[in-house]
Amino acid sequence: MLGGDLAGFPKGRRPKDDVVTIELRAVAGATFPLIDPKFVPDTVVASLTDGLTAASVSSPFLNKFPYLGLPYAGNNPANTP
Repeated sequence: MLGGDLAGFPKGRRPKDDVVTIELRAVAGATFPLIDPKFVPDTVVASLTDGLTAASVSSPFLNKFPYLGLPYAGNNPANTP
């Protein structure tokens, strides 16, 4: 719901939603204005990320169901981005 998009996390979730970054920003105060409209979050909240980008995740989305690529093998460090 950050950014006024009701289809996104946490009310819904699209596969491309960066849930970790959204959670970090929420904990840092990005969602507090929903409770107290006078509260202004620090400007650094918007730059907070988990360090990953769409380009750093090599598993592409598929054109047909199940749409998500194969997960990384947890026991093979060569598969990690």
